[in-house]
Amino acid sequence: MFLPVGRTVAKLFCCVRLILLVIVAMAGVLGDASSAFKNTQQGQLLSAANTKFALDLYKRLPSPSGQNVFMSPLSISVALAMTYLGARGQTKSQMKDVLHYADVDEDQLHQAFSDIQSALNKPGQQYKLYMANQLFGEKSYTFLDEFLAAGLKHYAAQLAPVDFR
Repeated sequence: MFLPVGRTVAKLFCCVRLILLVIVAMAGVLGDASSAFKNTQQGQLLSAANTKFALDLYKRLPSPSGQNVFMSPLSISVALAMTYLGARGQTKSQMKDVLHYADVDEDQLHQAFSDIQSALNKPGQQYKLYMANQLFGEKSYTFLDEFLAAGLKHYAAQLAPVDFR
């Protein structure tokens, strides 16, 4: 009778442990936030936004009964930030709400993501974190040079033309 509740609590505990483990690992890698971000305040606001988004995502993520689920909120946040880079109008507004970017200065957002990636791969580390950042766009569309340059600058992501039709 109490087994389903027990599994739910166990899943919740497992998710909380995983989130705490990631936060502790990030704290060890990033160390003092002032050394990781060019703009410390905006970096802290982005970190808070990413944490809120990750928790929202974990709450909505379906988990097969009796199985663990693992994902990287940072990878998902970076992919959506690259998408946000090109969003306009209502799409941008909705993404800003879902990703909790309301407090982050628009001009500093993508630089803060770049700072996170640089801090994770700073020289002298005993590891190398590879992130598969890539932009895909319909090959028949013309993309703004500003968008392409910003994707390359902040995410080291080039646009790969794809035939979506």
